[in-house]
Amino acid sequence: MEMKINRHNLKRLRKDKLWSQEQLAEASCLSLRTIQRIESSGVASMDSIGAIASAFDVNKSFLTQEEAIFKPYQHTQLGYLMWVICFLVLALISPLPGMPMVGLVILFVGAIVPMILFFSLSISVTEERVRWYFGPRFWKKELSVSEIASSEVVRNSALMGWGIRMLGDGWMYNVSGLLAVEIRLKSGSVIRLGSDEPNYLKEAIDGAIALQQDRAD
Repeated sequence: MEMKINRHNLKRLRKDKLWSQEQLAEASCLSLRTIQRIESSGVASMDSIGAIASAFDVNKSFLTQEEAIFKPYQHTQLGYLMWVICFLVLALISPLPGMPMVGLVILFVGAIVPMILFFSLSISVTEERVRWYFGPRFWKKELSVSEIASSEVVRNSALMGWGIRMLGDGWMYNVSGLLAVEIRLKSGSVIRLGSDEPNYLKEAIDGAIALQQDRAD
């Protein structure tokens, strides 16, 4: 009986020991052709799985656990807080006595423009890229998954504000709320993407990273 195996785990074990396929074949008492077939097809007999697990001194379940399946991610968060702030500004502008029309127009535009530009934050994650932009595709940015070292869910301080903010070692993009996913790049800089579903966003980013690692192996 043959079973599917987790090729990523198998290749990772082999690389951690600095073994070639030939060395794994020798250690497991299997043929080189069998090892090559298993790594390419992801299918092996129970006897072969047991032999490989013994060679690595791991449980067979580690080799047979399901491989992560990457699912593309797309989500748009509405910037309710930005809307509230802008509406409050507009409400305060209208009753101001004695203000010149030019001043009213400037204040009005100053309140409306941010509301249009930052009314939402859209984020997408594919196998190759993480992309994000505000409102009507304003400030559209992207980065390659191969540039990412790790990601984690974080909580922003209310003092950080919203919109686009410069951090000590990177940038923050947010339209509402305090939750975000911090993406740490291999270069050492960070990018914080505000989100009302940070766990799903992190899962997508981590899945894309794992897929890249599988391909690299």
